[in-house]
Amino acid sequence: MRTPNPCWPLTLILVTAFYMAAEEDQKQTGPTTLVIQYHCPPGQRTPLRQAAVNSLPRYEALKTNGVLAGYHLLFSRYVNTNSWDLLAVLNFRTFADVAKWKEVELRDPAGLSADGLAATSAIFTYPADAVRGNASDSPGVHPVYLVIPYTLSVSQPAYLQYVDGYVRPQFEGWMREGVLTRYEIFVQRYTASRPWDSLILLQYKDDESLGLREAVVAKVRSELAKDPAWKAFSDSKQNMRVGKEVVIADELSAQ
Repeated sequence: MRTPNPCWPLTLILVTAFYMAAEEDQKQTGPTTLVIQYHCPPGQRTPLRQAAVNSLPRYEALKTNGVLAGYHLLFSRYVNTNSWDLLAVLNFRTFADVAKWKEVELRDPAGLSADGLAATSAIFTYPADAVRGNASDSPGVHPVYLVIPYTLSVSQPAYLQYVDGYVRPQFEGWMREGVLTRYEIFVQRYTASRPWDSLILLQYKDDESLGLREAVVAKVRSELAKDPAWKAFSDSKQNMRVGKEVVIADELSAQ
């Protein structure tokens, strides 16, 4: 993990420090991330989206007050009955701050107004740990997200070894190629009967960069394959995890 550079923008320094703390302190306390998935009928996507946009000032206030280290409100780009429509990823600074979210839940369940709740058909909340991540100092103006859930076939320590040996070298390569501007990896703390164990958020600079995904993946993998250690992880990856349905999403803003 990179050491924060004092010349970086303050937001980037805070994000990098959060990732470093996540790696060092993971499971030394309660989970400090909440992942909330919202589902709605196709005809309710517009009101749900508007309700989520209306909730942005609350998240900004929580961030300004130091409760949230960061957050994402992502809306799926395409209608898909088998997946979520809205995704909230809330990164708290401490587990004590996570407990403060219950005050929001009492007033506005899952952070939504009555109009937003009326638009949903199902909501699922997952306490998770932010285990790995990095962010570019040159984020895109119009980013697009790829959200990838996985179920794991190995223990979490073994999975993290796989992430460090196989996954992160690829993500860092994609960042060097200029198409990926951020990645975040989360693992669920309480996985029994849950549909995923690990969740990866990939932020591409723009739609053109996402369109280059397959070409860049092939290029970086070709370079990494020269490393025997990386190649060994590559050959065993099917024994590590099973990919679930991928969602393309956009980050909501007040504009």
